[in-house]
Amino acid sequence: MPRTRSHARDTQSHLEKTTPLEPLPPPPEALMDTTELLHFLKLGKTKISELINQEGLPVHKFGHAYRFDRNEVWQWLQNRRQMR
Repeated sequence: MPRTRSHARDTQSHLEKTTPLEPLPPPPEALMDTTELLHFLKLGKTKISELINQEGLPVHKFGHAYRFDRNEVWQWLQNRRQMR
């Protein structure tokens, strides 16, 4: 069914009545893989596994792949420092 002028007007008036969208947050930095995290924290694989399993180091799992958001890891470190 072809659009008519009245349909276009109705759509336009609907768009004017809706609240403006909030701006999107900036995109996250690229996720780090395990090797990059090892270099970032200067720790070994065993210690990284312990931090994930016992102390809540934030991780994103994609199947068998682990990825770490640099900002989340940094925030986790800051929170951990404040708790000690």
